[in-house]
Amino acid sequence: MSELIGEWSLVSWTGVDGHGNEVHHGGESPKGELIYLESGRMAVQIQSDGRAGFGSTDWSAGTSEERARAYSTYNAYCGTFSLPEPGVVVHHVELAIHPDQAGMDKRREYTLEGDELVLRTQPFDTPTGPATSELRWRRRQPSG
Repeated sequence: MSELIGEWSLVSWTGVDGHGNEVHHGGESPKGELIYLESGRMAVQIQSDGRAGFGSTDWSAGTSEERARAYSTYNAYCGTFSLPEPGVVVHHVELAIHPDQAGMDKRREYTLEGDELVLRTQPFDTPTGPATSELRWRRRQPSG
């Protein structure tokens, strides 16, 4: 477990769509943070590049359309994680921005390449066929 413990910054989020075409989830430069703790807890947040603001920090800001766009350009969840076999991590989701994902187990195959962690999602169904994602993370160095 110790090889995953720490803070990770998103480098890229690519994948293959249902037609077999390469896609860049979240645009060309999405941002994200992934944290694995020694206690077995984890959290992840990812935002698409180019997210539009509301023009206010007030929680009630934004039209319905602007809020829907903000929701569709952000992903976040937290919970615990386990390593059921070599090269596999499972995120056991407890809280999530998507209300139906709490209680879900997200299986990720992983490899470590120097200071980078590569997570590959299990295939998921889309209207055009199975799709996959690959998230590349770089270990954050302690500051200070």
